[in-house]
Amino acid sequence: MSEPRNTNAAMSWREKIRHAFAVDAPGPAEPTDSQRVVVEKLLATIVERGMAQPAGIFLESWRPLGVLTGQGMQALSPFAGILLDQNAWQEVANYLDKRGAIPWMLQRMDELETPREEKIRASKNNTPPAPPSQLSE
Repeated sequence: MSEPRNTNAAMSWREKIRHAFAVDAPGPAEPTDSQRVVVEKLLATIVERGMAQPAGIFLESWRPLGVLTGQGMQALSPFAGILLDQNAWQEVANYLDKRGAIPWMLQRMDELETPREEKIRASKNNTPPAPPSQLSE
């Protein structure tokens, strides 16, 4: 039985440097299954409360600092665990460490907001008619 090779030791110095400066692929980053559950629940709560537009503005403004936001959440996780679900906080923090996390969240929030907006429009267009006025003869 052969021992597994240490791939790190087998890499040349050029490969190590190339890997050291690697960044995520451009575009939205898909969350893992466990991250998706938590992030979807968070986004659904935001949309249900009608806060998608302010949340979108907030996320857009933090897009350049998205990775730093994830790192900040990692640093605050011991304190957040006192008030919030530690696992959920950690999953969101790990997801925000990806460069494409914020674009994916914005895209998904738009997808969740569209049916809500259509439902609101339909309820405004289908207002019940005013009761007929009683004319006394």
